[in-house]
Amino acid sequence: MRYVTITDVSPEDVLERAKRFFEEHSGLRVEEETESSLTFVGEIGLARFAVDREGGHTNVHVETDRVVGLDVTDLAKRFLYTLRGH
Repeated sequence: MRYVTITDVSPEDVLERAKRFFEEHSGLRVEEETESSLTFVGEIGLARFAVDREGGHTNVHVETDRVVGLDVTDLAKRFLYTLRGH
């Protein structure tokens, strides 16, 4: 599944928040990290986050390897909702 959202949170802060969120809410671990992306993996699936700054906003792109269900996709969507209103 693929998702995109726009936020006022800086790209760096989005990635730090993603690390904290997935550490607290899942058994996923960071498999790969760059200055603009994070890849999490674990028993419940894989999630890739990529961020970029455009027009004063941060674009957050998420791709998971599962469809919606009690897995990484639901957690990724829950995380994106935490960025709204910021």
